Amino acid sequence: MAKKKRLKIAVIGFGAIGRTLLEVFADKKPPIDVVGVLVRPGRAKETRKAVGRKIAVVEDLKSLLKLKPDIVVEAASQQAVRDWGETILAKGIDLMVIATGAYGDPKLWKRHIKAAEESGARLRLPSGAIAGLDGLLAMRLGRLDKVKYISIKPPHAWSGTPAETEFDLPAIKTPTVIFRGKPADAGRLYPKNANLAVTVALCGAGLERTEIELVADPTLPPGTNASKLEVLGDSGEIRLERLGRAMPDNPKTGVLTALTMADELMKLVRSSDW
Repeated sequence: MAKKKRLKIAVIGFGAIGRTLLEVFADKKPPIDVVGVLVRPGRAKETRKAVGRKIAVVEDLKSLLKLKPDIVVEAASQQAVRDWGETILAKGIDLMVIATGAYGDPKLWKRHIKAAEESGARLRLPSGAIAGLDGLLAMRLGRLDKVKYISIKPPHAWSGTPAETEFDLPAIKTPTVIFRGKPADAGRLYPKNANLAVTVALCGAGLERTEIELVADPTLPPGTNASKLEVLGDSGEIRLERLGRAMPDNPKTGVLTALTMADELMKLVRSSDW
């Protein structure tokens, strides 16, 4: 029997998500090799110390692509998606994107889809810190009458966002809606908090027909965040609530975000769908 090929991945960014990915792979030991990590200039030395000698640490995309990964995993920012996504896909390399808020720009989305189609690469969007997207994808084959996504985080998780100027976040005592509107605006205004708003839209009713609410909730259990997904269509209804643990060093991001990315990559290995 031929030896099964190992999946080679390269990671853009080494924050909370990137570190968690490496920890999961070290623990579960799937046939996945992290061949390189791309970090901002000035971050290479500390990152090398953290990842060890077997993983290359680079500061530019050209050096990352020289490592010949099967998939590049974006775990950095919307700006990284805008700066490098099209180049990666155009070279025929699969790209997994978690900062999907960048695709609130329909022109960028179309360019990336076109680059993937022309090169044969795949643009992969993991589910992130939400459940139910499989049902939403199926329901959109029929008629969708309503898709609403609600992201709920403690007030301090919304610091550094427009909510900080519009609300006295430390003084919030009850669940408070800090944003109500369209996915593209949520992703643009809250780039570290609301990427899933765009993921839900792309998987369902689209950017113009998806309702988004962002909520500051001081009553959440410590160290957690939550979300709700409400879908109504001719095939039925979905009403899902999730309570998850936030990253210890980044309350804006849920642990499940990194775990769903790791799970998607491990599924690829099992299915050889790459």
